[in-house]
Amino acid sequence: MRKVTLSIPVAVLALCLGAAQLTAQQPGSGNFQWYIGGQGGVINFGTIAGRKTVPVGGAQLLVMGKRTGLLVSVEEGFGSNEPGAYTLQAINAQDTVVAQQGVAASFTDLRKYSAMLIAMPIRGPITPFFGIGVGILQTSGNTPDDDFTKSIGSSGFGSFVGGLNFQVSRFSAFGQYQITTAPHEQVFTQRSSDGSRTVAFGNLFTGPTHTFTAGLRFGLGNARERATSGGY
Repeated sequence: MRKVTLSIPVAVLALCLGAAQLTAQQPGSGNFQWYIGGQGGVINFGTIAGRKTVPVGGAQLLVMGKRTGLLVSVEEGFGSNEPGAYTLQAINAQDTVVAQQGVAASFTDLRKYSAMLIAMPIRGPITPFFGIGVGILQTSGNTPDDDFTKSIGSSGFGSFVGGLNFQVSRFSAFGQYQITTAPHEQVFTQRSSDGSRTVAFGNLFTGPTHTFTAGLRFGLGNARERATSGGY
């Protein structure tokens, strides 16, 4: 789990650099803009009890060049006692499993952090967009509320997003669909001074997630300084 979590900032940095390079390839575009916004809709995810659809809300920041941009967002799906389970093993210093049990767990909300490199290939008042990226899904309101459950309830993902943007002055309305990859099995290890360890493995949620949202963005102006003439 730690390797997955550590890889997310690296991937996000790579996306940021990629967005900057793509924008730099459009000299004099005069279109390097900041946008902030909010969205709401529904998110569909899987648990051991089947798939569930719950309301979702969130916020986003978009830095847009002439045709490409970087979209960073956070969203929260509001569930209620969603069931999950994982396996807990006790392993001695000789690497022998001395005990194993299944742990019943639950969570209330599902939080999603995303960083997406997007493209808007067509300019106009109605603009389609699509993109790829990475992120982290985390459960909250966990029961039991311990390090094992928190680690098992967190997973990195790859993602695809597509939608339509409707431009009106400095505002833009949008509707989008985002799918994330299914989580890999999560593993969390807690070591003791005598060489023994306790290992938890499994997932609290299963399969890909599907998110349908709509919202508004507001333009804040240029995201980079421009040369100006004149003086005091």
